[in-house]
Amino acid sequence: MGLASRGLRDMDTGPERIGDATMLDAVRRQAARVHLLSLIATALLTGVYLLLS
Repeated sequence: MGLASRGLRDMDTGPERIGDATMLDAVRRQAARVHLLSLIATALLTGVYLLLS
């Protein structure tokens, strides 16, 4: 996700710049989706923890 914000990707040969604008947009959308899902999961787990304690 950090690489996507800088316009890079790592395909096992080290970081490389994403030249295709369509691919860069898709990678950035996927990174944003992962951030959102991790935030939701964290909030849910925190709520469960607070209810059980």
